[in-house]
Amino acid sequence: MGIQRIESLVFGADNIADATRYFDDWGLEATKRSESGTTYTLPENQTIVIGDANDDRLPSAPDGKNTLRETIWGVDSQPNLDAIRVELSKDRDVATDNDGTLHARDDAGFAIGFRVWDHIPAGIDAPLINMNDRNTRLNEPVDGDRRARPIRIGHVVFHVPADDWKGLSAFYQDRLKFRLSERAEDTGDFMRCEGSQDHHNLFLAHRMNRAQFNHIAFEVRDFDEIMLCGAHMKAQGWEPATKPGRHIMGSNMFWYFSTPCGGRTEYFADMDRLTEDWKPPVWDENPGYAMWIME
Repeated sequence: MGIQRIESLVFGADNIADATRYFDDWGLEATKRSESGTTYTLPENQTIVIGDANDDRLPSAPDGKNTLRETIWGVDSQPNLDAIRVELSKDRDVATDNDGTLHARDDAGFAIGFRVWDHIPAGIDAPLINMNDRNTRLNEPVDGDRRARPIRIGHVVFHVPADDWKGLSAFYQDRLKFRLSERAEDTGDFMRCEGSQDHHNLFLAHRMNRAQFNHIAFEVRDFDEIMLCGAHMKAQGWEPATKPGRHIMGSNMFWYFSTPCGGRTEYFADMDRLTEDWKPPVWDENPGYAMWIME
């Protein structure tokens, strides 16, 4: 189906001013501001849209109004977008905006959208690291006072009902061509979309046994930037939801904060990248939340 990435995320916020201040502090660039909401555009040309939770034009969400209201996926071509419309129209309503964006719902009731992606390469170099005789950072002291900013949106995570989580996972894999990256039978499925090598762009977790938004994740360059971003958030008065650490499944380093518009946001770096040759591990029991976490 040619799905490449998350293209846009739409939030409903009880307090637009608080939500806007949060994402300003998070390091995003606002490209549209008004009393009715704010739009942020990341360097890779993905967007975060903040609207009024009581705006009837926003899609509803299973877990209320002050939450993520829609996940819009970027598709590589118009023929593949048309194929998604045909496929989903077999058993559910599909609406089409004037700009060609499709809108539907998955089997757990979450609003999902699809549009032809508009990717702009960020042009950001990988971090330079000195190690033993590898000297890539010559005459360049690390700037510990810089303002680090997210590069792109990497993934979204939902809690889902436990009675048919594998059926919901099959909906994404069989009908939208997501690939399974890793499964823990007691937790859920990590999946990546067809055009991505990230360990996951979507994680469906069934432990909470309800349909609810959990978090979205933003990539930064390295652990330094995770710590710089998190320190800035704390200095602005935002409370962390976790301590910094490194996950086992996906291997990415992380730091989570709770948002005023529902759920959490995550800074992440150095996630596993997978090819088509990857054989997804299937765990009977979750191997653990983190290989290390700061105390």
